[in-house]
Amino acid sequence: MTKDFANRGRAGKPATKQKTRAAAKTRSARATPTRGAKSRGFHGPSFSSGAIFGAIVVLAAAYLPEWLPEQSESQTSSSEKTVSTPTVKFEFPDVLKNTEIQVDTSPYAGAAASSAKEPDNYAVQAASFRDKGDADEMRAKLILLNLPAQVIIKDGPTGTWYRVTLGPFERRVDADRALTKLREQGVSGIIMK
Repeated sequence: MTKDFANRGRAGKPATKQKTRAAAKTRSARATPTRGAKSRGFHGPSFSSGAIFGAIVVLAAAYLPEWLPEQSESQTSSSEKTVSTPTVKFEFPDVLKNTEIQVDTSPYAGAAASSAKEPDNYAVQAASFRDKGDADEMRAKLILLNLPAQVIIKDGPTGTWYRVTLGPFERRVDADRALTKLREQGVSGIIMK
């Protein structure tokens, strides 16, 4: 059996008409508006008329400056027909035809003198060994890489050394290329002048 708990507190007291009317009034004031009531939301005709008015204002602001000067120019040209056009004369080509430019070549002469001081030949040292067999083995590997390798014997205070060198190269660029090929093979070399 079901019980109604909504009226549980009012079971002993009869409801008066005045209290029930006030309660109904407050409930209706809190309720959401129905379909028939006007809401303050989106209104299609107002939005459309506002969009059209805005578009007209934007177009007028964009094209009005172009239309006004054309009308005023046509009015002034009809009233004043004796307008003289200014003549422009360029003097720059005439100035260049009859002048000679003096250039100071002394900075370039100094650079040519410094390039004469550079050595004519470069060499790349791939490795240096105490054993001739190791040097010959390294030379054979470099020749297979198409590098001009040779073994140079150098006597010093620490003993005899066998240097594996590449070259001679006339240009520094060629020596740099040979050094790059060495480094690709995992051999660190140095450029000697």
